[in-house]
Amino acid sequence: MKRTFDILQRAMLPLDGTIARWVPEIMDAYARIRPTGAWRELTMVDFTAGSCLMPALFAASGVRQLVVNDYAPRSKLAADFLFGRQPISLRRVEALLRSRRPKPRVHVPTFHFACDYLLEPVCEIFDRLYYADVPASERTGLRYLAVRWALGFARTAEEGFEILYTHDIRQLAQTSDVDWHPYLARLRRYRSVMSALVRDLNASLGVIGPVRASIHCADMVEIAPKLRLKGPVFAAVNPPTRGLDEYTIDDQLVHSLMSNRWLPLSKVSESPMAFWTRRVSAALKHLPLGAEFMVWGGDGSMHWRECFQIWALFGEPLHISRLGSGEDAAGWAILRRTGNGVELQ
Repeated sequence: MKRTFDILQRAMLPLDGTIARWVPEIMDAYARIRPTGAWRELTMVDFTAGSCLMPALFAASGVRQLVVNDYAPRSKLAADFLFGRQPISLRRVEALLRSRRPKPRVHVPTFHFACDYLLEPVCEIFDRLYYADVPASERTGLRYLAVRWALGFARTAEEGFEILYTHDIRQLAQTSDVDWHPYLARLRRYRSVMSALVRDLNASLGVIGPVRASIHCADMVEIAPKLRLKGPVFAAVNPPTRGLDEYTIDDQLVHSLMSNRWLPLSKVSESPMAFWTRRVSAALKHLPLGAEFMVWGGDGSMHWRECFQIWALFGEPLHISRLGSGEDAAGWAILRRTGNGVELQ
């Protein structure tokens, strides 16, 4: 599994707060509950897919039916590419990189609103890929490639993008408080960067294999009652939490690039506990009896014990794993849905 994991991880969106490193362990634990030989008949549901690593790894391990959901448009784009089975043509990419910038008849040049974070050559390459006049079958791959290109200019997934104090490349190279050399080196090597990205993205399609994926972009509360799941089901339930008090689901710059305008940040009006509880209970309530579900918690606004008390209303524990000791330690568990669940307000 390690080789497959490495291939898929290179194709994933780099996201902060991800549980990616624990996915192989979660799958190993689930294989002891339901042997992998029975996974072909399984429907794997990910209510907040994020980078899509977990459903992709399940697909690579034999699951043929997926339900992939995330409220974030960048995750919907990732899912459309990863489970769409349409590889990216490197020849097409190279031709687009040599082409002129698309005429801004249907979109605003990205640099006009992203200039605080991205140099104009970075934006021009993004536009050539994202707005390429190509057959519809190629657009998803080129757009995902464009997003991955832009995300590569963030310092890290956790730290995000640095503000550009100047657009003069020579001045940036001489700046002492921020090391801009990795940023500038990526831009200078754009052809080799693109070649490597295309290779990695296409390689992921090879290990995922043919799969039937129902892909959604909705709040867990909205999508859960519409799924009408049947048969053996394994669901991942991990509401988006980005801190103790801030519950946003925005990746501001990336979603602005995709929307072709600068988007304001938003903040959920519910308290963190109400936000988390309502979404978890909605997802778990609508799982069929006997379904297994993986839940993660204890590293946001609620301690592990508080999280587990809610999970236990809907199922019996089959596996529990803590990432440390004490009230502040996060963890995850796999439970089986039983008939004692009630909707929490």
